Amino acid sequence: MATTSHEAPEAGPQYLPTPLAEARAFAWADLLTPTRQGLQELFSWLEAACEGNANGANTSTEHLSTSLLVSGARGSGKTTLLLSAVQALRDWKSFVRGPPSPEVASLSRTLERLERRVLWLEPLDLEPVPSQANLLATLLVRVRAALDHSRHAKGARGESARWASSILEEGAEETWGKLDHLIRDASFMWEDIPSTTDARVRAEQQIRASEIYANFQPRFADAMEDVARTLSMPRFGASGGEQVLLVLPIDNVDRSIEHLYNIVKLTRMVASRHLWFVLAAGHQEFQRFMERSFQRELIVSGQADIGSRGQEETLAIARRQAATTLRRALPPSYRIALAPVEPHEAWRFPVDGKEESLGSLLRRLRLPTGKRTESRVLDTFADLLDLNGRLMPDVARCYREALRTDGAESRDTDARPDEPLLQHVGRLALKLPARTLQDLWLAVRREVLSGLHSEEEQGEAAVRVAAEMLRNAIDESDLPAWASEQLHHRIVRPDDQGRICLDLTGRPIRRSKRTSLHGVLQGPPSDPGGNGTGAHARVLGTEVHLRRFHEVVLVLEDLEERGREAPLPSNVSGWFMLLHDVLMLFEQPRVLSADVTALEMSPEMLVTVHELWAGRARGEPFVQAAFWWPPPSWNTFIEFAVLTAQWRAFLVRLSKGFLSASGGQDVSLRARFIQAAWVENVCSVAGLTLGRWDWGDERQGVVSVLRASQLDAALERYEQHVRDTVAHLVTRIQERSAGYDRLWTAWTWLRNELPLQVLPEFALASDARSLLRQPPGAASEDGGWEALVKDWRAQAPRLVAFRQQRVRDVMNLSSAAGSLRQALGAGGGRASAAYYGWLDTVVEAWFAVVDHDGDPLAGVVLGLTPRLGPASTDEHP
Repeated sequence: MATTSHEAPEAGPQYLPTPLAEARAFAWADLLTPTRQGLQELFSWLEAACEGNANGANTSTEHLSTSLLVSGARGSGKTTLLLSAVQALRDWKSFVRGPPSPEVASLSRTLERLERRVLWLEPLDLEPVPSQANLLATLLVRVRAALDHSRHAKGARGESARWASSILEEGAEETWGKLDHLIRDASFMWEDIPSTTDARVRAEQQIRASEIYANFQPRFADAMEDVARTLSMPRFGASGGEQVLLVLPIDNVDRSIEHLYNIVKLTRMVASRHLWFVLAAGHQEFQRFMERSFQRELIVSGQADIGSRGQEETLAIARRQAATTLRRALPPSYRIALAPVEPHEAWRFPVDGKEESLGSLLRRLRLPTGKRTESRVLDTFADLLDLNGRLMPDVARCYREALRTDGAESRDTDARPDEPLLQHVGRLALKLPARTLQDLWLAVRREVLSGLHSEEEQGEAAVRVAAEMLRNAIDESDLPAWASEQLHHRIVRPDDQGRICLDLTGRPIRRSKRTSLHGVLQGPPSDPGGNGTGAHARVLGTEVHLRRFHEVVLVLEDLEERGREAPLPSNVSGWFMLLHDVLMLFEQPRVLSADVTALEMSPEMLVTVHELWAGRARGEPFVQAAFWWPPPSWNTFIEFAVLTAQWRAFLVRLSKGFLSASGGQDVSLRARFIQAAWVENVCSVAGLTLGRWDWGDERQGVVSVLRASQLDAALERYEQHVRDTVAHLVTRIQERSAGYDRLWTAWTWLRNELPLQVLPEFALASDARSLLRQPPGAASEDGGWEALVKDWRAQAPRLVAFRQQRVRDVMNLSSAAGSLRQALGAGGGRASAAYYGWLDTVVEAWFAVVDHDGDPLAGVVLGLTPRLGPASTDEHP
């Protein structure tokens, strides 16, 4: 509820709600980029139509496509475009008023040419129009109104602008007479004759309607010739030169199936080169409603087959008919698509600059605060979108270059000093239709101004904004009904205290990553002998694949009907991830799940691929095993966003020839460098700064290796630098961890994953373990490294078990395992025993090859016990 300004004058500005128009005309300088682009395209079409009108004055008439479709998502600015176009041609000088530019100068010349040549009819909004309204009569009445307005218009000095010649007067009266006659006949042309009418009267009316229909189109074309000539006289004189083009804007064409069908029927019935229609509708709804109208027509006429197969055939016929009709009435080139507002422009909204921008307001919308280490870094809602505060300048520069290369960011985005560096989720959430963008700006402004006088828990305002935007995105999406219901009432729901929470029990949402291959490091060929197994088992080849992260796709699975799923649209995904992160930042996270983590969010950016030949594994002896490099199991999307952004920037920083090294030793050194950089990247995100990966200079850090002439010496110094970074992180964990927080997650990764990272499953060569070997006599300043190594030794059997289980899981997920399971089918116990026998054989073959010189984990951790599991592959011939 709004408060008056005198209640708390010392507390700053108050929030006062302001009624807003649903849509209105804007000047050129105040329009968003998609609307500007749409207007330019529309004006180009109108100019071409005017030229065609003038050139075709004496040509034979033919059926023309005289309709333009302005399409876009709900709230994309279609109505604003129509209203602004009308305003622009009524007073173009006021429309283009603003800072001069080549674009404005070109637009001004176009509008000056069009101002006298285009006459807008009264816009037709189908929203309040009944579905059975006579649209033909509605059109003709608007044409007559244009004539009446021109007839009684005043000239520049106030005198009547009506022509005085008696000959022209008679011609004008004849034009009115033709229009009046057409209007009277429109009811016979348009409306069905009631079945309750007397048979004789009904027959006479049908004959009358047929007679009218037979010559209606020629009469209409002749009348429009007279209308255009009559309206052109006050503007261009009676010389018979240029003629006026009438344009009827029709909004909300996709109001219903009946409205859409009738509009298409109207545009085909009254085609004239003097009359153009500008239709506004969503393209998907336009296509779908046309299909449904033809489908209903087939059903009503009794031409639809019965049964599910018959319904499919009927829908296929309707789809073909709809496509053919649309191609005739609205060819693809006659469609003007309004795109959503780009994220960076959304950040600067409003365009006029008179109000505080969305980005500035987001920097004032506070996130939850508490003892959790996330809340000490992430202060405002903007921190979940903008990575400028999380990336060092060199890293940010390379990441922006990567975005430009991928086409996710334009070349001029860093022209402004306050330009954000939006991460993937931010780009998904802020790519909005114009009206939705305005709703977001109003919601954030409301919460920021209202929060100045609120005593509620910090962060609740951010929850309301994210939840409101998520629900709006769900409602306006094309999700199936079951998915919308599940999101609204099962996942986003109030908890027992009435607060918004996310209920992810049962994991209804899974994450699908989209990556592409950036480069490959190919390991040296393995020695065919020396592994103690002869030809029975060999590693044929090993590669490390570096992948570029592109996007996240969230997939919703139906908890009630197994196997049914739906990918979430990008805008829904973006606001879902933002709401998830806001709720996770509370002292008591409000994301509910029966699992340890509610979502699997780990990006897949690095993988070591081995080709294993296990000769004793019957059925599938060749196995391709992919070991993905795991980061910590963080529970917010922003942490993975920082990790992926820094790694993407690192890939840009690498020279093109870095990954194409020749020679076994050189490849091993480069693989060690990639491994050390990965660990340092993870530590930077896991630490208190949540990012800020410093690449250093010529003396230390990533840069020192990339610029070194001797790679081996520089790499040793860099590995020591990474060990120091790990030791510092361990010390911070011991000092600052507040339980189950980011630091606790980092400690879990350091204990369980880091010692396995340098083993043959992930490394190209045995010297990779040097990353975790502290030189004799060297010790970390604060004892962090020693504490970590001591923990590894204490849990050595656990690490051995983790390693064996990971190998088993990877072999189980291989394509060879999938082929074998498919071949065995549902064979019951014997098939299951055969499969697990194969799996045990492959696992044992792996360890027989890579551990033939002893357990490599012993080079990192002392006090190991023998491996767990079957003692010999001979048990499973």
